[in-house]
Amino acid sequence: MRNILTTLCIVLFVFANAKCATTEDDEYTKVIRGRADKIVDELTFDSNDQKIRVRDLIMDHYRFLNDAEESRNADVAEIREEFADNTELRNAKIDLRKAEQELKIRDHHFAFNAELKLILTEEQIDGVKNGLTYNVCPNTFAAFQDMIQNLKPEEKEQIHIWLLEAREHAIDGGSSKEKHGWFGKYKGRINNYLSKQGYDLNKLSEEWHDRMRAKGIEL
Repeated sequence: MRNILTTLCIVLFVFANAKCATTEDDEYTKVIRGRADKIVDELTFDSNDQKIRVRDLIMDHYRFLNDAEESRNADVAEIREEFADNTELRNAKIDLRKAEQELKIRDHHFAFNAELKLILTEEQIDGVKNGLTYNVCPNTFAAFQDMIQNLKPEEKEQIHIWLLEAREHAIDGGSSKEKHGWFGKYKGRINNYLSKQGYDLNKLSEEWHDRMRAKGIEL
């Protein structure tokens, strides 16, 4: 009788945990579907089937990044515990695990781009990537042009190229903070470049903020 009760308890425990995991997965699926729907709803597609296919690709992208981050964090925590008394070896193993993660994400990045190119135009791909990165790229590019209205064509091109490069990194960011961090890094590079070009960014920024406030826009 005791063995039967023990077996029954184990079965109930496994079932309860499986149900909990399924519920959590369902909730996460709802979240990333909502994010993906928001992105594709802003774009124009040839058919609803194409729209759904792109939405599913975006969902798979979100899920990959989330799973990769959770796996890395779990492995790093295990390494920290196992090699707590050996700092040098611990740090080397953590660095290796992070390097492996970067390679996996890089491979996924190329695969994701390739799949988008199979079914979308360059303009649509821009829309997907901007949606994945909160439209920071086009908004920042517009802001620089509005702030410095006498930018030379080659300066505009340089700024745009760097923002596109930042976006390529940012689409693989696992969090909003990480995505914005990439743009922050490249905006610093752009500011340094413009300063070397002779622009007084402090003055131009103040004047731009004054113009925005006059329009009732707070930055």
